[in-house]
Amino acid sequence: MPNDEDTGNVALISKLNDVVNERRYDDMDELFDPAFVDNNPAWSVSSLAELKELLAGAHEAMDFTSHHDLIYAADGGKVVIHITFSGRHMKPFIGQQPTGDALRWTSIEVYRIVDGRIAERWVQADTTGLLAQLGVPLPA
Repeated sequence: MPNDEDTGNVALISKLNDVVNERRYDDMDELFDPAFVDNNPAWSVSSLAELKELLAGAHEAMDFTSHHDLIYAADGGKVVIHITFSGRHMKPFIGQQPTGDALRWTSIEVYRIVDGRIAERWVQADTTGLLAQLGVPLPA
């Protein structure tokens, strides 16, 4: 049975999803620890400011929203989520001209919560699938 901390941590990550989908990037400041560390091999950023900038650019180019398919509390103050992103390629992104085509990709993410704020994130996304949908030439 989840405890109050687990319930609060899951609610924090659900709130983050709402904030990001609504493009309220400045509201992210209260959700993240100032020393936030991002561990994403595809889009690694060194600060919350860089993460917000990356999200804003991706939203503009791909007009996407995210949906938590699965979210649960894990040991050590962590929350694990499986996300499906859905959007449309509307503006140039990573050197690819917009096609207007629908896009869909998934990600598994783990968030570590400390004192009610996001301190660290690990991401394993289907970046290769997204790049293929955007028309990025991939190695054979």
